[in-house]
Amino acid sequence: MNITNRISATRISKRISTRRVAGYSLSALGLMLGFLCLGRAVETALDKDPTRQGKRETITAGILIGLPVTAGALWAMSSLERDRRLAYSQRLQALFYKALQANEGRINAIQFAMLAEVSLGEAQQCLDAWAGPMNADFDIDEAGVVVYCFNL
Repeated sequence: MNITNRISATRISKRISTRRVAGYSLSALGLMLGFLCLGRAVETALDKDPTRQGKRETITAGILIGLPVTAGALWAMSSLERDRRLAYSQRLQALFYKALQANEGRINAIQFAMLAEVSLGEAQQCLDAWAGPMNADFDIDEAGVVVYCFNL
């Protein structure tokens, strides 16, 4: 990878992380606002003071504002999490395909773990998951390590 590709990848990574931070921050703010409105509505509903002014309006406003804001914030958070998982999966697959090309279709879990900077268990799970659909063969090298052999 040359210097231009590294700089471009760094810029994209920073843009994605900035977007993610802003998204989680706005979602957290939405959750706080939603819970505040819903809490106020519940507190007003449980108040036994019959002389309290605007009780019905406070409850209605708390529910009408609190529920959509809370639901929207939760939806935004789940969407951000789904996007994060998808980007992580795509990164692992891209590294996997590059490693296969560089090693003529042969890779073991230790190599993939070091390349992708993941745990050995996670690398093993990824390789096992990809081995089935891609009809990989297994080989044992001289050190006793299982090598996945993918047909390119």
